[in-house]
Amino acid sequence: MKSIIPNDDENCFLCKQVGRYVKGTDKHHMIFGTAKRKLAEEDGLFCQLCHTHHMILHWNGAHKEELQQLAQKTWQDHYGKTKEDFIARYGKSYL
Repeated sequence: MKSIIPNDDENCFLCKQVGRYVKGTDKHHMIFGTAKRKLAEEDGLFCQLCHTHHMILHWNGAHKEELQQLAQKTWQDHYGKTKEDFIARYGKSYL
């Protein structure tokens, strides 16, 4: 599945640079944890982050809520679904 998040696949979604200290980007599942990462992959809820931003996000949660909210809104708009549909699939609302 291709990502449904508007993003240039070669650049970090947050800083728009191709990596800061390491060349390239990492795939970040915007909804993650247990089975949610698999659902996010199926639904296209991922973006590219430079390695630095990816590690910062997982270490201290910087931008986590912002990206989860964007993922939910994009999912609802893209698939024509409701907040309740999102909760049924992912177990909670991020909005």
